[in-house]
Amino acid sequence: MKRKIVYLVWGAMMSGCVIQQPVVGDEKVQAVNFEIHNNILIVEAYVNQKWAKFVVDTGASISLLDYNQAKKYDFRYFADTDTKLTGFGGRSRLMKTSGVAFRLHGLNDRESGFFASDLSGINKILSGSNQRVLGILGSDFLIANGAVIDYQLEKIKLNSSVYR
Repeated sequence: MKRKIVYLVWGAMMSGCVIQQPVVGDEKVQAVNFEIHNNILIVEAYVNQKWAKFVVDTGASISLLDYNQAKKYDFRYFADTDTKLTGFGGRSRLMKTSGVAFRLHGLNDRESGFFASDLSGINKILSGSNQRVLGILGSDFLIANGAVIDYQLEKIKLNSSVYR
């Protein structure tokens, strides 16, 4: 059985990486505001109709939810024996999720591809700025939705015609 390895590159988002996809026509573009805390981009979204914050990490290859908050946000997670999460903190278990209805700025993604892992380390980093996040929006989400990050305006533009 082949094992998949997924890389979470936490520091890459601090290097000013911008995912650029062509955006066709302004009428299809949705702008989402973000905040910056400790040089970390944070957006607000809803998971299962509950408000949550997410780190936007262009260096993360996948999007994640904190399995420590599964009960609060009413989603399930289960073992994925074929995939390991590797990042600056080393390797950890990666879980698959189910029962996740995700909404960002009125755009619904009923078939969200979130994985789950322990994100308490990220929340520890953000605790000095009184932030607590539920998850990470990685490059899988950003690319699939034609995201363009505008650091000066503190907005992420999503192409709604690409959005799934």
